[in-house]
Amino acid sequence: MAYPVVTGAVLIEATGAALNNAGQDEGRHVDNAIVVKQIRVGRNRYPYVSGQAWRRWWREVLYDDFGWKPSPITREAKSAYTAGDPLLYEEDDVFGYMAARKVKGEGPGTLRRVSPLKNSLLISVLPNVITSDFESFSRGLPVDQPDPVPFEHEHYTTLLQGTFTLSLQDVGRFEMGPMRDLPKGAMLPEGTTRLPAEQENGAEVAVLPLEVRKKRVKEAIEALARLRGGANLTRNNTDVMPVVVLIGFLQGGNAPLQNLFTPNETGDAVLLNVERLRSVVRDYKERVLEGQYAFVFGYRPGVLANEQEVLDALQGGRLEGVPFFCGSPGEAIQIAAEQASNLVPKGA
Repeated sequence: MAYPVVTGAVLIEATGAALNNAGQDEGRHVDNAIVVKQIRVGRNRYPYVSGQAWRRWWREVLYDDFGWKPSPITREAKSAYTAGDPLLYEEDDVFGYMAARKVKGEGPGTLRRVSPLKNSLLISVLPNVITSDFESFSRGLPVDQPDPVPFEHEHYTTLLQGTFTLSLQDVGRFEMGPMRDLPKGAMLPEGTTRLPAEQENGAEVAVLPLEVRKKRVKEAIEALARLRGGANLTRNNTDVMPVVVLIGFLQGGNAPLQNLFTPNETGDAVLLNVERLRSVVRDYKERVLEGQYAFVFGYRPGVLANEQEVLDALQGGRLEGVPFFCGSPGEAIQIAAEQASNLVPKGA
């Protein structure tokens, strides 16, 4: 079966940021020391943003800017889950769910949808960029308790890289039955196609109208250009819209645009590894989906230390024989959204 995907790599500029915290560090010399999430590799420390946090930013932009309806949350003693209704709630469709309901009589039981949108952590390209900041609360303290309250937190200045894929085949397409996307016999909205059980898994399939599926895909990608969120924004105001983005349109579920951004030799600036990109394009050029562009590349001037090398490689709008778009991040994301929506399979 064909499996068309949009896959991308992003670079986010975090200046004086603390976008995702790990909580209190009990080993510090002050009682309330908050540390950022970080990965240790040998002696190097790399701050990161969890995949869950990135997805939350993405969701909230879709709520606020595109009118997606938040799926209601049910909280039980040891679990919490959304409505698990991808027909009504776009986020349940695109972001997936595990709705672990208890079966009562003829109830639907547990529903599980694998997210068509998958994403990585956002990890610092540069190591050892975390700085401790010591502050205190001293304003307006009472006369009988005048001592300032010290506290400590961490922040960093770096570029964070991450990847994502969005399955164009799976958005708006739902298997029906136990431990699947929808309960067997679910009521379907007008215009939805019900397909007979598939030979490979024996499940009936419901497919939303093409225009609905295209709209959900387009808006999910467009939201990247409006991405916002993160911890400590009142004191560390950070724009998390990608400053560099590379998006491809491929046949297959791979996410090959990994680790394209690397430190320079002195470890104080970020490069796009052009030779690694060439290698990926060569290996995947036969799996590029039909469309105006195989890849779109958007960049803010001055972010990449080898900017001119990258532009020279993309001169003429092609790399390794496949067509590339080159422009600003916003332009690249908009073109990717429009092309992706046109690549949503017409058939079910």
